[in-house]
Amino acid sequence: MQIKINKASFGYNGENILENFSFEVNTTDKIAIIGRNGSGKTTLLKMLTGEIELHQPDNAAPVFSVTGSPTIGTLKQMTFDDECVTLEDEILKCYQHIIDLENRLNELQKKLETDYSDKVVSEFSRVHDEFERNDGYLYKAEMNSILSSFGFTETDKFKQLFEFSGGQKTKIAFIKLVLSKPDLLLLDEPTNHLDIKAVNWLENYISSYKKAVVIVSHDRAFLDNTVNVVYEIAHKKLVRYAGNYSKFLETKEANFDSQMKMYEAQQREIADIQAFIDRFRYKATKANAVQSRVKMLEKMEIIPKPEKADNKAFKARIKPEVESGNEVLSCVNLKIGYIRENVLSTVDFKLLKHERLGVIGGNGLGKSTLLATITEKLPMLSGHFKWGYNVEYGYFEQLASKSSSNKTIYEDFQAAFPDLSGNEVRTSLGRFLFSGEDVLKKLSSLSGGELVRLELCKIFERKPNVLILDEPTNHMDITSKETLEDLILKYEGTVIFVSHDRYFVNKIATKLLIFENGETKIFDGKYSDYAHPNTKIVEEITKEIEKKPKPEKIEYPIDYDDPKEDDPILSLSPYLARKEKNKLENQLKKTEAKSKEAEEKLKELQEDFVNPEIATDFVKLMEIQAETEKVESQIEKFMADWLEIQEKLEKIETVLSKEEKEE
Repeated sequence: MQIKINKASFGYNGENILENFSFEVNTTDKIAIIGRNGSGKTTLLKMLTGEIELHQPDNAAPVFSVTGSPTIGTLKQMTFDDECVTLEDEILKCYQHIIDLENRLNELQKKLETDYSDKVVSEFSRVHDEFERNDGYLYKAEMNSILSSFGFTETDKFKQLFEFSGGQKTKIAFIKLVLSKPDLLLLDEPTNHLDIKAVNWLENYISSYKKAVVIVSHDRAFLDNTVNVVYEIAHKKLVRYAGNYSKFLETKEANFDSQMKMYEAQQREIADIQAFIDRFRYKATKANAVQSRVKMLEKMEIIPKPEKADNKAFKARIKPEVESGNEVLSCVNLKIGYIRENVLSTVDFKLLKHERLGVIGGNGLGKSTLLATITEKLPMLSGHFKWGYNVEYGYFEQLASKSSSNKTIYEDFQAAFPDLSGNEVRTSLGRFLFSGEDVLKKLSSLSGGELVRLELCKIFERKPNVLILDEPTNHMDITSKETLEDLILKYEGTVIFVSHDRYFVNKIATKLLIFENGETKIFDGKYSDYAHPNTKIVEEITKEIEKKPKPEKIEYPIDYDDPKEDDPILSLSPYLARKEKNKLENQLKKTEAKSKEAEEKLKELQEDFVNPEIATDFVKLMEIQAETEKVESQIEKFMADWLEIQEKLEKIETVLSKEEKEE
């Protein structure tokens, strides 16, 4: 399969948004399309589906071409024919071909009990091979894994579709899209509103997907873990880069530096040639030389000056008006939720000055509810929380993608800060990219990204010493996310934030508050240290093993079945034997403790390996297998050490028993 756009241009109302661009998708490509909001990313997806038709001049090479007859999947295509169907039955429709093969396989297996003819055996073999090629033995585990990862319980599987909320139905449609396994899967901001567990599942699924995927996303960690090609839209151009997002950044910077050096070198050459022409233009003796250089300039292929990235972004004052005390917030047995009979989570933590607390966990567990509770937008159910001395917080709530207000940006901001002059209002708004006529836009016409900028502008204008941010990067493009990251890192106050953007969390948070199963726990450290606990535990065990003092080995041959009288241990004096015994017993206790710890870790790994939620996560399974082998090797080493110490202790007991008999 191949879909190709060749040297096309596209625009609206006589103005191009993409000029002379080419784009290509091959059978197993995993492609990201990135760029600023409004640059044309979603438009490009619509070109691939045929929603936007590209016209070509007469007698010109085809602008749009397709090889084969690929199926293309988008979320818009996912509908429900009957909302009285259960969730499980609706998802099983995605596996109908596999289910048909399974049914036929069962029929043939039963038939083989009485008919072992070549025809039946041949068909059984053919159907079985196709069943295996389609991962037939894994489809139920895959279905259970994705439903669990997307927040659906075992009970939910038997609910009818009409019982689910609009947001849940969107998730179900997304699951159907992914499991429909088209030749080309088109995903537009797929991680929006997914929690980290669901995003991890989707990453692993796409990584092992055997067909093509094109993704529009601002989620940098997601792109790093899924794609092998990046197309960037900038300055109305589309440029292709091989590799994931991090590789794209590296290549783009190297290309810019290289082109800038070539451009500057050529400009110096042009200046030298022009200086020669200007100096000797009117000297007859230099006429030929001047003419030669004129022709040289005319024939020179000019290297264009590389365009800087479109990094136009907002900025803000980042110093709080007043300093807070050292203890900023304390939550003790704080139960949160909307009704007393339905506690979402119990929260315990302390937040100190200058800490940046990242709040993470699955959807619906109470992360946003916590922020609404500590800002007194919601009443607490029980327990208590207390703000510290001199705390002044600014609270950014999750925003709807649209506002219904008819106020202009200027009117809305001036109403919030009536003491500011008109010039001061425009200056503050200008810092967040609202300048000129932009300030006269009505709130109802603003994009999600513009509404976020306006709310952040208000918060920073108040100069709080604590920032409380609920999903602040939703609706932001990558440049805006990077700008906000830099602002927060330079901010001299304390931060509490909820986010599903792992890149953002990892860069900002100094500690984590993790919501899980109705409880919360604190993790001191970065998200990257928390993300793979099994790997971290094994690494810690390994480090401890490596630091463990090795038992002193006595270099002599030992025949334990027939001990010799000249054995060094058997030759020890009773005093030295007792001293050696104490030393060996301490070593034995340490070895037993380490062995027990490793055995518990092995048990955890074995349980993880059979966990149905990761049954189709082949990358994770391979990691678990590698860790398992490492821990098993460590246990074998502990056992060998234990046996060696025990044998030495038995010899010492022989020495001490001789002493007792002599006495």
